[in-house]
Amino acid sequence: MTIKGIKKRFARDAQALRELKGRRKLYFIWDYYKIPVISVLSVAVLLLLSAAFSIGRGDIAMYAVLVNANEEVESTVLDDLLSRSGMDLEGKTVQVTASYKLGQDYSEAYDVQTLQVLAAEFAIGDLDLFAADESVFQSYAEKDAFVDLSLFIETELLDQHQENLYIYENEDGYSIVGGIWLREGSPLHQAGYYSADVLLGVVANAQNLDEALAVAHQLVREMDS
Repeated sequence: MTIKGIKKRFARDAQALRELKGRRKLYFIWDYYKIPVISVLSVAVLLLLSAAFSIGRGDIAMYAVLVNANEEVESTVLDDLLSRSGMDLEGKTVQVTASYKLGQDYSEAYDVQTLQVLAAEFAIGDLDLFAADESVFQSYAEKDAFVDLSLFIETELLDQHQENLYIYENEDGYSIVGGIWLREGSPLHQAGYYSADVLLGVVANAQNLDEALAVAHQLVREMDS
């Protein structure tokens, strides 16, 4: 339909609308304009949801997932590490998810569900810092899921802690520092999240990369303290 034709139709509809009263006017609008009305309402709802989602995310400095951790722990350990690194939280906080369980004695169905959730979070960037036992961590390292920390942390500092670095070959055959070992006495252990050794890495697709790197950097700095 041409623009001229559209204008004529609107003129006819406006005239018909003026002659209708009460519910008949509403029925007329719905019958002829329900598609554009629904479209406008849908866009409005999406905008509202997007705004609400953005507001909710505005208070988050970083997302951390701790697999097979003690989910009953309530701690600001990662916020504290971020602050000690020199990052200004500006009223924000680190969102820690410690409820994901994978492998060990958990059911296969539970594993599948956890794997699906983690795959989505790795893909969309709702995951910045990741910690898990070696078998779980390695399964993601094999997919190049983590950044090479040697590109962001001073060589001198890394050389002092070679025994705490998780070094492996990526898909291109290059050796990278994809994670760091956190052992008894680490801040996460002191907070009660873990009792056994675990690996921590910065996710390659991290939305809050600077913050995640700052935490990893600070953890390495504090290994001697």
